Amino acid sequence: MEKYKYFIATCIMILFSITSTYAQDKEAKITLTFEKADSLYVCKAMVTSEGKPVVEVPVNLSVKRLFSNLPIGDAVATDSTGIATFEVPQDIPSRNGKLTIFANIVDDENYMNTEASGEVNWGTIVVTDNSNVGERSIAAGRDEAPIYFIIASLLAIALVWGTLLYAVLQVFKIKKLGIADKN
Repeated sequence: MEKYKYFIATCIMILFSITSTYAQDKEAKITLTFEKADSLYVCKAMVTSEGKPVVEVPVNLSVKRLFSNLPIGDAVATDSTGIATFEVPQDIPSRNGKLTIFANIVDDENYMNTEASGEVNWGTIVVTDNSNVGERSIAAGRDEAPIYFIIASLLAIALVWGTLLYAVLQVFKIKKLGIADKN
């Protein structure tokens, strides 16, 4: 009976956690606006629910990167008008000068997870120097590997095969000596 109590308690805890995670019944909408005030880049995220501004909801801001989103600062709570204001750094690198900025609400008790994005020309264009692409380097492919790597690998292969060949020849020598001793 004792093991059934633990099983029932575990089932109740799982059901409670499932129901509490889906308790977020309100849907919010985020609208992004981008402004350049003086020398600052400002992103404003307006959070509304059913046409009314949402107060004191934490909003996270992030920038799209290659594998995931890069957070910009900490979460900012909305004010009495439902707006969270962020200052965007001016030195975020980009290939073409465009940044995709995301604002999202995650793990709020009252509102579902919501995300909005917008694209803006606030990135710092990165110029890459590919002048050494054709040179031999450790990171290059097989054709452009350093000479000493090629020599070292060929020596290692030759030593391994040489040892194996020597061992096989010794086995044949032993066999030949065994036949000569019988006669």
